[in-house]
Order: sequence, then C-alpha cells, then structure tokens
Amino acid sequence: MVAVPAENRSRRPELVAELGRLGARLADLEAVGEIERLHRTFTRAVADREFGTLSGYFCDDGVIDMRRHGEKLGRNAIKAHFDGMGAVPLEGAGYLLSSPVVHVSGDVASGVWSWHRFLASGTVAGRPVRVWGVWEEGRYRCSYRRTADGWRFSRMQFRVIRPDHDDDPPGGGER
Repeated sequence: MVAVPAENRSRRPELVAELGRLGARLADLEAVGEIERLHRTFTRAVADREFGTLSGYFCDDGVIDMRRHGEKLGRNAIKAHFDGMGAVPLEGAGYLLSSPVVHVSGDVASGVWSWHRFLASGTVAGRPVRVWGVWEEGRYRCSYRRTADGWRFSRMQFRVIRPDHDDDPPGGGER
C-alpha cells in the first residue's frame, strides 16, 4: 500500500474518484486501439483475399449490409457472402483505410471509416490493361461488441460513395 502524505488525506476521496476517471479513460483508449486493430486486420484480410477468415471478425449474431447485396444476418450468412467474393476476379487492388471516428460506451462501440481502393489493372475497351489512377472511395459504418474473444463487428454497413455511389438496396440503408 502506498502511504498518503498527511496533507493529502483529506483529499483521498477526490483522488480515488480521479483515479477511477483516469482508469475509465484508459480503458476507452485501449478499446479504441483494439477496435482500430480489428478493422485494419479485417481490411488486410480482404486485400489478401482471405475470404474464408472474414466471418471470424463478427459476432455470432452479426449483420452485414454490403453495397447492393442487402443485409445478411448471422455468421453463416456472413460467411456465405464473403465466400462468394472469392469467385470475383480482382487482381492488383490496394486498399487504404483511414479517418476512423470510434466511440466506445462500455462493451459496445460505433465507428465510421473512409476506405479507398486503388486498382492497378482494369478493363478498357473490352481488354485487360494495367492502369494507374482507377480508384473508389467508400464508407464503413460499424457497430462493435466486446466478446469473450475480444472486440468483434456486430454490424457493418459499407457503401461506395465516389466517384459513382452505390444505390441503396430496396428497403433502405444509408450512405
């Protein structure tokens, strides 16, 4: 136990309260760091086309709402969605995830991220060519939950917003 100088004994309740506030702030900062790491690792797995691992980033009852595909509920539906991405040929893409704004409230959190995809190949006049400067900007809007295995996505919405925006699927979603 740490000895408290006599002049601080009367302030002890105030100091204990301040330590509690500092501890809560530290816990929130650590949670933000863990959530940012979760999202970066998820994006790296997408870029590396490790689609079979992606459902593991979600809660069992997680929801995704990706572009024009509509909502998928639960880990099995999420896995099926990402497994289908493996059939889409896309080579030479690079991703940049930036501008996270994450808010933590206990064991739940929310976050908004900017996403950019830069393509090093594409189709021009019906034939594949290497090009530079083909890009898209998207927006992730996510909810997170702390689980026994760490932070996981509980909801993920994604829309491309530039240069051409995704139209929302029938029934909603936001840009």
